Amino acid sequence: MQLPIQSTPEYSVELPVSKKTVKYRPFLVKEQRNMIMIKQDASVMEMYYAIVSMLQSVCLSELKIDELPMTDVEYLFMLVRTKSVGETQDVTMPCIVEDCDGTAKFKTDLSNLEIIQPDNRADGLVKLNEELSVQLVVPSSKQMMSVMDKDESEMIKDLMLVSMTKIYDNENIYDLSEYRDSEIVDFLESLTIEQFANISKFYEDLPVMKIHMKGICEKCGTKQDRTLQGFANFF
Repeated sequence: MQLPIQSTPEYSVELPVSKKTVKYRPFLVKEQRNMIMIKQDASVMEMYYAIVSMLQSVCLSELKIDELPMTDVEYLFMLVRTKSVGETQDVTMPCIVEDCDGTAKFKTDLSNLEIIQPDNRADGLVKLNEELSVQLVVPSSKQMMSVMDKDESEMIKDLMLVSMTKIYDNENIYDLSEYRDSEIVDFLESLTIEQFANISKFYEDLPVMKIHMKGICEKCGTKQDRTLQGFANFF
């Protein structure tokens, strides 16, 4: 007689950046074991691919996880985690008090997620001067990871290359899918420093996910407030 295999519950959520509705299930024991094994001495890139692989396996909707914005990936990962192992987690971090080598313990509520969405030109339209504007879209997590090892100026230029979709002037709309990368690079390198910085601000103001924590140092007794941000800290 075959052993019973229980069905897993299903959940649904609207992601904060892409606004896509995703159905998902909790991760299973075998998936949790894989995550724990990868966490040990893993690089940031290895952690990212582990998260994407796990989310792809628990996602019940037709979508590619690595094509979602990074904040959506982090948000979905935390929701899956809370449905799988609970909403609270103990976090230990070094004390921030100078000359104290103690550790602070935090009781973290993983459901207390905050999506920070600054004035980030939600429509992605950046005006460069009275005649010229560019249209940008939020880059995918895969695109963000592809540039993480580059210096800041090259990273921003590469992000512009993949996330700039149109250029507008007073007479024409230029669909950049019809142009070679080299032509787009020539356009970017023709910008003034101020114009380049204006486009760069779009990426600085992308939505981010944060979790606020309160804890106390076990050695000096100092109460501390911390904020977790970035998927490597949520892993």
